[in-house]
Amino acid sequence: MFLLVATAAPLFAQDPRDFPRPAELEPAIQFWVRVYTEVDTQSGFLHDAEHLGVIYTALPLDRKQIETKREAIKAALQVLSTGKRTGLSTEEQQVLALWPANVSNQTLKVASDNVRWQLGQSNRFLAGLRRSGAYRAHIEKIIGGKNLPPQLVVLPHVESSFNPGAYSSADAAGMWQFTRATGQRFMRIDHIVDERMDPYIAAEAAMSLLEYNYRVLGTWPLALTAYNHGAGGIARAVRETGSSDIEEIVAKYKGRRFGFASRNFYAQFLAVNEVEKRAENFFGEIQFNPAPNFTELTTDAYIDAEVFARSANVSLEQLKADNPALRPVVWQGQKRIPRGFKIKLRDAKMASQELLASIDGDYKFVVQTPDVSYTVERGDSLSAIAGRFNTSVSRLVALNQLTSSHRIQIGQRILLPQDETSLAAQSQRAPANGIYTVARGDTVSTISRRFSVGETALLRLNGIEDSHRIYPGQELRLPGLYAAPPQLVANERAPESLVETTEVSLEVSPEVSSESSMQNPVEVAEIEPESSQEQAFDTLVAPDSDSMLDEPALAANVLVDVNAVAEEVAAAMSEDTAVDSDAELAEALSADPADYSVASDDSIEVQATETLGHYADWLAVRAWDVRRLNGMAYSDPVIVGKRLTLGFSKVSRPEFERRRKDYHSTLQRDFFARYRIRDVEEYTIRRNENIGTIARNRYSAPLWLVRQYNPELDFNRIQIGQKVVFPLLQSVE
Repeated sequence: MFLLVATAAPLFAQDPRDFPRPAELEPAIQFWVRVYTEVDTQSGFLHDAEHLGVIYTALPLDRKQIETKREAIKAALQVLSTGKRTGLSTEEQQVLALWPANVSNQTLKVASDNVRWQLGQSNRFLAGLRRSGAYRAHIEKIIGGKNLPPQLVVLPHVESSFNPGAYSSADAAGMWQFTRATGQRFMRIDHIVDERMDPYIAAEAAMSLLEYNYRVLGTWPLALTAYNHGAGGIARAVRETGSSDIEEIVAKYKGRRFGFASRNFYAQFLAVNEVEKRAENFFGEIQFNPAPNFTELTTDAYIDAEVFARSANVSLEQLKADNPALRPVVWQGQKRIPRGFKIKLRDAKMASQELLASIDGDYKFVVQTPDVSYTVERGDSLSAIAGRFNTSVSRLVALNQLTSSHRIQIGQRILLPQDETSLAAQSQRAPANGIYTVARGDTVSTISRRFSVGETALLRLNGIEDSHRIYPGQELRLPGLYAAPPQLVANERAPESLVETTEVSLEVSPEVSSESSMQNPVEVAEIEPESSQEQAFDTLVAPDSDSMLDEPALAANVLVDVNAVAEEVAAAMSEDTAVDSDAELAEALSADPADYSVASDDSIEVQATETLGHYADWLAVRAWDVRRLNGMAYSDPVIVGKRLTLGFSKVSRPEFERRRKDYHSTLQRDFFARYRIRDVEEYTIRRNENIGTIARNRYSAPLWLVRQYNPELDFNRIQIGQKVVFPLLQSVE
């Protein structure tokens, strides 16, 4: 049992050097203090987007009034940008007075296009303060356990105002606003469980991410900014600006995705710390929400949510509210609560083991309810798949948590809604005579939902008074079955060896695929170090794949709606879709600090898992062409971390970078669909040890992930006694 109580006491002394306040950021900090304390969500400020100390006016939330005033300010700035300083109108005088006396005409010209509206947040901040009482002690405990700065406890103010159900337009979810790609590093995120939505689980993940960011970037201002922009993006900003000072990066970095939110993230963090310290001065006495008294119970089998709620003597609604990580398919009865899942019970009346023992064995399963899925074939589109299985594109996107309806790949497994796939999948039908035999794990509610019949009618027709008194083998008559569509059911308790996925297959004709080795990354081969009195050298070699390229694979061609395919292809080739693709790749690699860019001299840094075969594939040339360009003999290895020169006669530099990033994003996405990082461990290198061998044999960690945790380490010159950080991985069900 754990009791969460609100407390304001720090777990260790604060070090002001962790979070410097550069003078250059002070105007932005004070701007956000005013946003959080002076104006609510029914009002806001018109201000300059780059110079946040310039606040033109406060206005109520009235679109017409805001736009009228914005245009007036813009017109005044355009006049002032011509150099006019006499004979000014009242509006022009007021605008000019907000700028320094020596402001340049060019600055005013740029400012005319930078008049921005900022919605107030004071009421939202106060609501977040109250909500924080339920989570604060839990967050502080995690921070203390990781020996992180206690100021980090306020981060949810910036992200979501401590709202555990928050969603953003950027597909970030939960109180800690994790995107899927970043969240999967530390949490289970799939169609059954989304741990982003549990504020307690996600708190641990958030601190693990911040800890990782700090290891990669070296300062807390950069680590916090990377929480918004990604460690990969901030590492790129450091490379391009030549500085690790946050004020320099905010002022000089012009990355396409480094927008207003990223530039201001650290200033907002400092502002909410300031507001919290003086909260009663701004808001008066604050009543914090009480921390819930939860008991955590780890399930020992797959259990239907309704059965579990009944056994725990709580309502299904309360169980759902306290366990937001379980997705709707669990509460709707299509999936079971997973084995090993930590269920939270509020004010539990029964000990964990006693509760588990009280659940009849007939209602405990060794496997999850099988998925119904379809494997994407050549020529498929999401709209064609939706039409084939009588569902919608939007539902497929939601169920599979896709970021775009235009990006599916051959071989990708698409989950199908189980209430709409029985006919297409040729699954087991309900009995034509209208009599259903109760199976283990069935409840009246799940049966009624499965066959689209009312619970009351089902009970009445079968003379049942107590809906909880049904048993395996019992025959139930189903009212109105003949008019209802048959549904997929998993009636029998499955053996432990049962494959948990039902794959849908269609008649197809084979066709040779041109899919390349990008689909199957080649593992890095390490060279064992030579013994040395002073050092243990570890050279990481990316294997040459001149002769290791994958053979062409057979693919299947599916007959689909030609018009639907044409529409999908047209959409995929549109400029907007290309932009989305770049954004998706950037998001997928946001936590990856590796440099995948092509330098001005056409050279690249070799990354783990890459081979000459990959480069040849992405460049549409032969591997030997790459060797010849770099003066490499056939036996010369490709060493991770070293640089190679490439030629771009057939493929542009941006296209090469896109293909390269697509390969790594796919590699990492697939990996984090199966594993998550539960912690890290620092290991001291001993004589004759090899990092690749340690990573593989001791930690079962891929080298690319180890490199991410040690970005400044030259893996080809590892010293005896040197400390290396290794991620500790956990398999996802």
